[in-house]
Amino acid sequence: MTDRITVKIDDYLVQNELSTALQAIVEAAAWRGTEVRVISERRRRWDMVYQGDLGQVAVEFDGDAHYRDSLKIKADFEKDELAKLGGYKVVRIPYWVQLTTDTLAHYFGLEADIIQDFPHGFITTKVFPASFCELGIARFEREMESLPDSVRQAVISSLRLRVLEHGVEYVIPQKLAGLL
Repeated sequence: MTDRITVKIDDYLVQNELSTALQAIVEAAAWRGTEVRVISERRRRWDMVYQGDLGQVAVEFDGDAHYRDSLKIKADFEKDELAKLGGYKVVRIPYWVQLTTDTLAHYFGLEADIIQDFPHGFITTKVFPASFCELGIARFEREMESLPDSVRQAVISSLRLRVLEHGVEYVIPQKLAGLL
């Protein structure tokens, strides 16, 4: 019987913290590295790649630009298509979701104990869904629907708090107001 790995993440999740956590969780031989070149593409890279039980897993940590910039969203779509053609599974972690034991299982199907005290949601950022472009809003909606209920509720709670601070029109687009 193997001991379960424990990983501690200080403060909010960033790409480097995600990479460090995944490296600690997957076996060293399974880790393929960071900034891994996308199949047949010189310019594009995946943030990190590892060999999972179901094949190669490309991991992307998506900051706020992946919701505000339509051309970045287009590039993400193209990278995802190349990954599928190459037999890769793509996992995208939104900047407003933290890595926890539950999200590790949800996104990666991996087990470890994650110690993370920073909550899910729009806690310290000043880029809320009201700042997203139309494609980013659609992406946000899809991602929210796919989250475990506890994570979705934490994100919604964070948005409610930010509405109290800034006003609804500055935090959430009218199209998503029913979310609150």
